[in-house]
Amino acid sequence: MTEMMTEPTAGLERGPADGPEAPISYGGYLEVPGLLELQRPRTEAHDELLFIVTHQTFELWFACALRELERARDLIQQGRTGPARWCLRRMREMVRLWVVQMDVLGTMTPEGFNEFRGVLGESSGFQSVQFRELEMICGLRERRYLTLPGSTAAECERLNRRFEEPSLRDAFTALLERNGLDAEALFVPGLAPDELRELAEDLLEFDAAFHQWRYRHWLLVVRALSSRPGTGGSAGAEFLRRTLDQWFFPELHEARTGVSDVRKDTAAEPAGPGCPLGHGTATA
Repeated sequence: MTEMMTEPTAGLERGPADGPEAPISYGGYLEVPGLLELQRPRTEAHDELLFIVTHQTFELWFACALRELERARDLIQQGRTGPARWCLRRMREMVRLWVVQMDVLGTMTPEGFNEFRGVLGESSGFQSVQFRELEMICGLRERRYLTLPGSTAAECERLNRRFEEPSLRDAFTALLERNGLDAEALFVPGLAPDELRELAEDLLEFDAAFHQWRYRHWLLVVRALSSRPGTGGSAGAEFLRRTLDQWFFPELHEARTGVSDVRKDTAAEPAGPGCPLGHGTATA
């Protein structure tokens, strides 16, 4: 798109770019006219457009994220750790952008939200089908999300397919098994290939970034709703607080911190006969 930002030097004399043989334009390629028709505030509240644009943007990013996660999973299944790591790095940067989008939405005051909250009816972010797909493809599966209020038959079919297909977590676990390893062995020096340990670190970085986004989402809702119920009958901030205990790769987090604990315990042992840290220097 960079070249589209430069000043055009030809074609300015042409008429409207809507004929059958009109050259492709920036707005035409991105479907901008149709895109701008999709924001339809139902009140005169100033903040409602910001609320709509932010959530529509999230859904677009979720679509992109699902495609990226599918590719990362498939690459890991093929043992192609290098390209898979690039996908995970891209995912990490996407999620960091989502955090910033939450910061923008956080400029909305409770008073501003209440001006249009009533028109949301039973709709809630809890019902986002793509977000549930995203959790499932990462490895976080809950049967209660196979049917979401307001979801279509096609969306329920997608959720069921995501629930049954291999996840990113499944693919990485299978890769470790093919190499005769488990999560604990990854972080013990000399036991695992560097490429597998580095891939695990990228999975953890993505997981941590996603957790930060969960936290920012929860904090935003706390500021907007406090302890009041959310839209669509959800528990609001309390529901989101409970999600802060959810991780995509809990076994990797435990293994990584477990190795650190073992090293600390070993370092604290007094050097002496039979102790690897004693180097045979103990005196009687």
